[in-house]
Amino acid sequence: MKYLKIYSVYFLAFICNLAHSIDRLDDQQIPLQIDANSIQHNDARAVTKFIGNVVLIRGDLTLRGDSLILNQTEDGLSFGKVIGSPAVFQTRRTAEDGWVKGQASELDYDERNSTFLLKGNAKLVRLENGKIKEEVSGDELSYNSDTEVYKAITEPGETRTRMTVIPKPSYE
Repeated sequence: MKYLKIYSVYFLAFICNLAHSIDRLDDQQIPLQIDANSIQHNDARAVTKFIGNVVLIRGDLTLRGDSLILNQTEDGLSFGKVIGSPAVFQTRRTAEDGWVKGQASELDYDERNSTFLLKGNAKLVRLENGKIKEEVSGDELSYNSDTEVYKAITEPGETRTRMTVIPKPSYE
């Protein structure tokens, strides 16, 4: 009976991890929904330009900006550049119940490798249970939503990179 309980716990953990992995794959199968004031599409090159109050949504991912140049692979994966004042993204974290939000003057997103590159007055915020957990700023930030690794880069002579870690309240 003892081993049955142990195997049940392992089986449950396996099913939870599998369900989470399937959720991530399913997000790529969800159609992109993009709203904008105007659209210009080049079917031969599989490139679309969206202009004016652009909002892209796919699953737990949201991109916002003034303009978006979107490319798509034959597999239907998207990559592109958002320009805005600011260009913004938001996506659910995989490790904990939380979100990552980023903003910059320019935002490159590549769904093929789950990366975001934020350029120009870049800022990244990690939220946990609706509260700010960490905040990072710099000239250029990169974030990988699969590995949840981010990097900050500042050009010499420019504003320094800064990270603020918010302590947990002592009553938790």
